[in-house]
Amino acid sequence: MLPPGSHAVISALPRSPGLARRLISLGLTPGAEVRVLQNRGRGPLIIEVHGARLALGRGQAMWVAVESQTASEPGRPVHPGWPEEPGGAI
Repeated sequence: MLPPGSHAVISALPRSPGLARRLISLGLTPGAEVRVLQNRGRGPLIIEVHGARLALGRGQAMWVAVESQTASEPGRPVHPGWPEEPGGAI
């Protein structure tokens, strides 16, 4: 998971149609820029997308693949713990 202050671009959503539909309804679509406002290590993440603040549960956030846009690691893929590509998420 990305630390507070990180910027990223969504690169992929989960394959589960129900979860993907929910995330899309919140504005979390491939190509959308997100900023992590709060990540305390447990509980929901507070993110900003399209100028709106969202509380996103970790169970949902872990399935959103992103590419970091933070200056220290631009373009670094940050991917959910999908079996074929382990790593982080939003």
